[in-house]
Amino acid sequence: MEKKKTSKKALRGLINDSMVEALSNLELPKSGKKVKKLLQRNSKKLALIFANVIKRQDRKKKKEAKFMEDPGKGKSRKRSSKEVKVEHHHKLEAV
Repeated sequence: MEKKKTSKKALRGLINDSMVEALSNLELPKSGKKVKKLLQRNSKKLALIFANVIKRQDRKKKKEAKFMEDPGKGKSRKRSSKEVKVEHHHKLEAV
């Protein structure tokens, strides 16, 4: 599986450029400082959200690939500390 790392800064640039381009196609007056600042802030928030979504998708793909490799392994469960103590106690009694 190839490793891809998408930076939030790159996403922010893509989102900001896309929003500016979409707004320029509309028949609106030229944007000022406030509009540019608002676009930057919103693109930053959107980039954070998309970065998290991409990370979750990558984890999900890795997990699916892991289960496809070893289908016969089955589910492993963690043993509680109580079970470990009881098991250890039984071993000591047997000796």
